[in-house]
Order: sequence, then structure tokens, then C-alpha cells
Amino acid sequence: MTDAPRFQAAPAQPLIRLELWSGLAETSARFAAAFGAALPGAGQAITTSGLRVIWREPGAWMIRVETDPAQTILDRLVEIAGADGAVTDISGAAARCVLVGTDWRVLLTHGGVFDAENPAFAPGCVAGTVIEHMAVRFDVIAETRVDAYVAPSYAADLFAYWTSVAGNLDVRG
Repeated sequence: MTDAPRFQAAPAQPLIRLELWSGLAETSARFAAAFGAALPGAGQAITTSGLRVIWREPGAWMIRVETDPAQTILDRLVEIAGADGAVTDISGAAARCVLVGTDWRVLLTHGGVFDAENPAFAPGCVAGTVIEHMAVRFDVIAETRVDAYVAPSYAADLFAYWTSVAGNLDVRG
């Protein structure tokens, strides 16, 4: 059975960057008190209180706002970060694409520089790579879904590349 990966642009949702330069443990505790879970560690992502919190790099997270008004979340994050960090609305800095199907991993083996087929790259994991000169960040949502983030100016090029690759895949279940 063939389950070629399918991809589509995701609806726009607010995206916030939280960057910390001190007080990581204390700030993570304040975040947990406000949103019900601590900030995820390296290479991890969580969903909590209507937020998708994605580790970006040491001391930095992307936070996709799924429910509450973005300004409300932004204000709460500014309080939580206090003097230990900065909070920035980066909604215009990344386009999100959703890849679905049991064989999305096969698509990601083309052009990327990481082991997408490793079963440890599972829901809750995050990875970044470069595909065709485009920086792409992956967030595994489920065994059959991964979200990809890319600069909006590259989204059409990434779709064209994936369309070309997917058209040549021989995926068998």
C-alpha cells in the first residue's frame, strides 16, 4: 500500500520567541506555574495550555499560540522572562507546513542532513537542517505528522522541492 506524504501550508498562528540569558531554572519554574509545564529541553517540544513550545537553540524557544490572544500570551511571557530574557513576536518570520502520512520520514531523507528515519525522532522531538539552501526546523507532532518551519520567502521553493521529490517516490507500506 502506498502512503506518499502529503503536505500543505498551515493556517497562520502567532509565533513568539522566548530567549533567556540567565535564570533558566527559575524562569522555567515560572513558566510551569503559568502554563502547566516546564520549558522543554534540547531537541524537544511540548503542548501545554494552548501553546506549542518548541526548543529552538540553547536558551531559546519558539512558542506557537493555538488558543488565547497572542497579546495576552506575549504579556504573560514578558512577566515570566523578567530581567532574565527577552520576548519577541516572530509571527512573520516563519511559515509552517504540515506533512502528513505514515511515510513523511521518507520525504525528509531527501535533501536534509539528519536521520529522519530514526525511530527516536518521535512525537515531541525537534530537529533543524538545511534543505536546498533553506533552513528548516521540524517538530514531530505525531507518528503521522510533522510540522516544518521555514522563512516565508522560501516556503514556495520548499513546496516545489517536496512536490518534485514526492512525485518520484516509490513508497510501499
